[in-house]
Amino acid sequence: MKRLFIFFLWLFLLGFVLTSLYISFTDYLYQRDSKIVGNVVHFMDKMRKGEGSVKLPHPEASIIIFSDKRGNKVVSENVKNPGERSKLFKLNFPVEDGSLYLYVKKVDLKDYFLFVSQNSFYTGLLVASLLLYITIFYFTLRELQTPQRATLTEELINKLKALRLTLATLKIIPEESVDELKRIVDSIVLREKVKR
Repeated sequence: MKRLFIFFLWLFLLGFVLTSLYISFTDYLYQRDSKIVGNVVHFMDKMRKGEGSVKLPHPEASIIIFSDKRGNKVVSENVKNPGERSKLFKLNFPVEDGSLYLYVKKVDLKDYFLFVSQNSFYTGLLVASLLLYITIFYFTLRELQTPQRATLTEELINKLKALRLTLATLKIIPEESVDELKRIVDSIVLREKVKR
């Protein structure tokens, strides 16, 4: 019964951790995508107003290049400093007058953990998961330990010694029975002394 209870505790912990990760990662992706969409909307608005180089509100999220059919280009200001190309992937969208090239930052675990550390709710979920893990691990160890054999207490040993003395002086019991009882009590007392 204890093992079944411990199994359900570990199952609960696994569910709690996976749910916490799912919620925080979904919010991370939502925030990331919101920045990318905000950049595209801002870029398109400034491009329609005739600007040749557009400063994006979230330059860390994406790089945008528009090329019309005549070869003219409108670029975001961060195109000059694109960072590592391996961290970006390219999307191409045909639009009415040309093509829109969108370089988007890939999902990065480092960015995700930075997002979690900056958001107190998700940091709290992470700490709660860690505390639950430690508590359940301790509870599991405690419950699954093999129970130690019961040992005789000092008081019981003293009572056995008194019984031995009483049996030695008792003349009512036949001598052979008294010797047998003494041997049994001696073996118990000796076994306990050896254990200590």
